[in-house]
Amino acid sequence: MLRRYSLRNNVFPSKERLLRTLLKKLVTANNSPWSAFPFGKKPKAPAETYLRLFNDAKGKRYLDIEKYEEKMGHAAPTKWLEELALQTQIVVKQSPLCYAHGRVLYSTLADYLSGCDEDPVVIVDIGTARGFSALCMAKVLEDKNTPGTVITFDVLPHKEPMYWNCIADANGPQTRAALLRPWAELVEKYIIFYQGDVDIFLPAFGMGRVNFAFIDGGHGYNNVIFEGEQISRSQKTGDMIVFDDYSVDKYPGVVKAVNELCQRCDYDGVCMQAERPRAYFIATKN
Repeated sequence: MLRRYSLRNNVFPSKERLLRTLLKKLVTANNSPWSAFPFGKKPKAPAETYLRLFNDAKGKRYLDIEKYEEKMGHAAPTKWLEELALQTQIVVKQSPLCYAHGRVLYSTLADYLSGCDEDPVVIVDIGTARGFSALCMAKVLEDKNTPGTVITFDVLPHKEPMYWNCIADANGPQTRAALLRPWAELVEKYIIFYQGDVDIFLPAFGMGRVNFAFIDGGHGYNNVIFEGEQISRSQKTGDMIVFDDYSVDKYPGVVKAVNELCQRCDYDGVCMQAERPRAYFIATKN
């Protein structure tokens, strides 16, 4: 089971309070830049622009992922996924929009749960952003009637109003909690949000078994190898990690880290292509 961070019992109360105060100041200082409207102080585009981008994105077909869903025997509900994507995945940016990782996560986790005897399951999501991946995995828990928790980490705050570069910005600055209000039942039942640098939080968490994880945080080699090794220490045979952006052209550090992690920590894996350069790596622990 997940155990929250705690200091050793033999620390004197005064020293314990000091350490807690120092840790709180460190986390606050590290998080503060992300609380000052990191996506800008006004909407990047009108709602009509986001709707146009959404209609373009949802019309794309990914044949490899369709085959994968058929093989797994599980697929995310299309309407549900599209509504969530419109709110949380459709953004103004230079690269093509693709939210196919939600489909990969849903199918992979649903298949994993069909053969899992762990109760409840613990899922770690690194890189919350607007909450898309965490909610996709929470939806699987709900649909498969499986007790569990999705613990999701990001430097972005959950309860501070901001613009998110999404269609909801037309309503003014809002918290992530408000952004996800249409899915509040899933959020409250399954998801725990943590703000902070995973380099600090993951080693401090003292996690038990992590059944399933999605890594989509920093895209450098050091980020991915650190996060993957931390998760691997809490996994058993058959447990899984899904890595986003497994692209040698765009993110060679991700590819190098994932390949090394599979060798060091004994994972087998498969690469799933959506559209070039967007691909995902699904790793299963031996």
